[in-house]
Amino acid sequence: MADQTGAQSVDYEQQKTESRAGSESLAELKAEIAQQQKEILRLRDLLIGKDIELGAAKGRLAMYEDRAKRFAGAGQRLGSRLPGFGLLRGILARLLRGRR
Repeated sequence: MADQTGAQSVDYEQQKTESRAGSESLAELKAEIAQQQKEILRLRDLLIGKDIELGAAKGRLAMYEDRAKRFAGAGQRLGSRLPGFGLLRGILARLLRGRR
């Protein structure tokens, strides 16, 4: 009977110790989860910012492509109406590239 009481006492103490360790580990896990959620929000905000930058860059690219098409169309119209304009345009383009 004394052995049973002693064994029950040891089991009770072990359960208490495991319970404390479990609650400490639970608190650590909760803190880690909170930290990870903050990091997720930070990364999400960063991703949204990068998406905005990408959208702005795509908009500028579309604008520049439109301008390039307009200039190319104007050059073709002038080239078809003025003889020798194609040669002059090529010389001007080479000169302008050399300045940059």
